[in-house]
Amino acid sequence: MKTTALTLGALAFAMGLGLSPAATQADDEGAIKHRQAVMKAVGGNMGAMVAILKGQVGFMEDMPLHARAMNDLAQISARIFPQGSDFGETDAKEAIWEKPDAFKQRVQAFQDAAAALTKVAGSGDKGAIGGAIGNLGKSCKGCHDDFRKEHRH
Repeated sequence: MKTTALTLGALAFAMGLGLSPAATQADDEGAIKHRQAVMKAVGGNMGAMVAILKGQVGFMEDMPLHARAMNDLAQISARIFPQGSDFGETDAKEAIWEKPDAFKQRVQAFQDAAAALTKVAGSGDKGAIGGAIGNLGKSCKGCHDDFRKEHRH
């Protein structure tokens, strides 16, 4: 009874602040900027891991940190394309919202590849790490081919 009253009280408070489910949908460019920052972080971590793997920098001990960051970003990626964020300065194609099941499969492939990378990232086995990074890159490309407009520089 006490828990129910607290839950109802919190819900009423949130509604009083205008935090209804509709308010959480993207209604301005903030959602797009957030998405772009997440994707930039994905690219940054990918670039760092490739540089480490190629021996361009000597930070192999950082590989697990980048892999975990990529795994976390992969989890976030499932939420960064809300309805209403398909306008303005974005490379996201309408297909994301027109074909949600196909898009969900691409996101799942990204999440699976990122999770697999975390399992080998600390092993020191460059072959296994390289294979996992390659699979991660393929998952990114698979999504970009179908769901991202030609990238503007």
